[in-house]
Amino acid sequence: MENQSLHESSTLSIEAYHEQAMQMMNTFSQAMLNEDIDLFLSLFSSNIVFEFPYAPEEYAKQLDGIDALRQHLESLKGMIAFTHFTTPVIHISADTSTFIAQFQGLGTFVATGLPYEQDYISVVTTLNGQVTRYQDYWNPLQVS
Repeated sequence: MENQSLHESSTLSIEAYHEQAMQMMNTFSQAMLNEDIDLFLSLFSSNIVFEFPYAPEEYAKQLDGIDALRQHLESLKGMIAFTHFTTPVIHISADTSTFIAQFQGLGTFVATGLPYEQDYISVVTTLNGQVTRYQDYWNPLQVS
């Protein structure tokens, strides 16, 4: 029964899943630029596992569930004013339920006015058009 857990996109072509991944990442970018937490959360399943593998000790390494993700986003509100996200480079896995997005986020630290430049690599797993696991590989030295 393992195949029942695969994303509906496993029946999509690679090109169609690539387009779906691009749409998800565009929504991600727009939500971050507009500080729209509800739009951002609309991308995720209620049981999302959101991971920060490179997070320093004082930060959470994993958030379990949509409520934990909402709380985390609320705690970050007003920290960084994002001004731009580059168009992501998308790599599709062989089973088309996971994609990797490479992109850069630019903005300003609100408290200091200093520039924020972050290169991201995100490993994103989806099911039924929603993100179920998001691994956020970012450089924690950028926020130190």
